[in-house]
Amino acid sequence: MFGGPYPWSLYCGQWSILPPAPKGNYLKDKVVVITGATSGVGLEASKQFADASPEQLIFAVRSVEAGEKLLGQIRKAHPNLQDKVMYLDLTDLQNIKDFSEAIKVFGRVDILINNAGINPNFDEGPYKSTKDGYERVFQTNVLSPFLTTLLLLPLLRKSSDPKVIFTGSDVHHIAPSDLIETALQNGQSIISAYNDEGKYHNPTRYYESKLLLQILSRNLIKTLPDITTINVNPGLAMTNLGRDFNLSLSPSGIVGILWFVANARSASKAARNLTSAAA
Repeated sequence: MFGGPYPWSLYCGQWSILPPAPKGNYLKDKVVVITGATSGVGLEASKQFADASPEQLIFAVRSVEAGEKLLGQIRKAHPNLQDKVMYLDLTDLQNIKDFSEAIKVFGRVDILINNAGINPNFDEGPYKSTKDGYERVFQTNVLSPFLTTLLLLPLLRKSSDPKVIFTGSDVHHIAPSDLIETALQNGQSIISAYNDEGKYHNPTRYYESKLLLQILSRNLIKTLPDITTINVNPGLAMTNLGRDFNLSLSPSGIVGILWFVANARSASKAARNLTSAAA
């Protein structure tokens, strides 16, 4: 729940003075793909990317309508920007495969930003699976970004300086690791462990997804030495990531809301960590 128990690193990070957003045409001649571009940190990062003069800025989003609305806003400030909205639903593995085929028309991908994600809330909640049969948070936050990256490897390797960025979180520090450890000790599949409805715990699933994403990122650094892999922590930010939260006006609920408002940074400031990683 909001308010704890969070590591001191979260507070140190939240209250550190961030460097300004990178300036200049640092994305010149770059084909940039960003998922989850229509809200929160992704939206603000997309605006900052547009300022950097990319050769092509591609918004891979689940809501094409919201993506087109974003394009309309950005084109007012950047009428000559080459941009494109493409449909991508991380809860549908076949759609990810279709996306990886459709995007080949651009010839290459220089920077892939795996930003899209969900937080189911920190209350007790039901187990929900996707049409592919995977627990929805695990698929959206871990499996699908990983698959997207692997399917786009041929296009990334056509870049002279390929880069993959994952939107992580400092909360991976406090995620329970018992499912991973038990699976490894028993020679079982970690994927199966996270798809086991009997072991599902909704309040910690977001944390666990960010831990798994951190582990995958670190392994990609080792296994893909020809591609720069970065896991970025935007920090606690004022976004709609908590749109599924059940907020109440109980004493504890009010304390949690006040804690969040006191510590969260703006989505625009949080996006600087993404744009700085890209620069």
